Amino acid sequence: MSKYLSGYITLSVITLAIITSGLWYILPISPLKTKATTETNVIGNIQPIHMGHHIVVNLDQMTLNLMDGTTTIKKVSIVSRGKPGSYYETIGGAYVIDYKEPIHFSTIGHVYMPYSVHIFGNFFIHGIPYYPDGTKVSSTYSGGCVRLNDVDAKLVYEFVSLGTPIIITRSGEYDFEPTSTTTPTIESMDMTRLMVATISLEFLTQDNEILNTDNTSNTTRRTLISRLLKGDDDVALLYAKSYEKNTFLNYMNAKAKALGLTNTTFTDIQKPAETTEEDLARFMNHIDIYKSYLNTVNIP
Repeated sequence: MSKYLSGYITLSVITLAIITSGLWYILPISPLKTKATTETNVIGNIQPIHMGHHIVVNLDQMTLNLMDGTTTIKKVSIVSRGKPGSYYETIGGAYVIDYKEPIHFSTIGHVYMPYSVHIFGNFFIHGIPYYPDGTKVSSTYSGGCVRLNDVDAKLVYEFVSLGTPIIITRSGEYDFEPTSTTTPTIESMDMTRLMVATISLEFLTQDNEILNTDNTSNTTRRTLISRLLKGDDDVALLYAKSYEKNTFLNYMNAKAKALGLTNTTFTDIQKPAETTEEDLARFMNHIDIYKSYLNTVNIP
């Protein structure tokens, strides 16, 4: 475990009291451009997350359930997912489908992904990828996407529509219920830096060369994470250049909502988050379970 996170060991294992009543709703991610370069806005299509059609992906059971309320319509097996503990580990959280494509070309893997359903950042549900010459990928390696066989991927593709909720968990469907709104707020710069690192891992290719913060040498985003967690916030600016600062900030707040962090707001990528002890505890627990790669980063 890194020095950066060691102070939160006790906090991250607190059993979180989830105080909820009635139904809750997922707010959509900020509009993203589709392959057709049109803006997608799902505000008018928000569903109560546990009512109607939704998807539950259980990463430990390696299953994907098509749900209608509390009824399981179909359960399918996951072929592969991102390796736990890696920087490309499959994400957790509660999201909404903002677009899907019958065939999506991955600029990271340089393969075509049939029946692609976008989740968040660089993560999709899709069928077996194939190369431009039509050859299917034989490896079960996944860069973080939820890979299904083509028949099941087509079933999922036809099941979802704009705004369909999708919950990705390693335990239960209700893991990301909203936190309590009654606790006093605190400020946490550590939470900001960890969320910047999380969004970098989920949206940006980590091993491509980029200009270093000194503006004279090249490095990769992955090598900069330790400096960010130590407190070099120029790294945050370097990450944000890939999308534009406000867009990157919107992704940070969208991720907080996806984790049910009701009382957490990021106002700047270089300023402390406004949060609560409960939200902070849930986020640190999330890091331990879904972004444990950050626990292995050595802080100089």
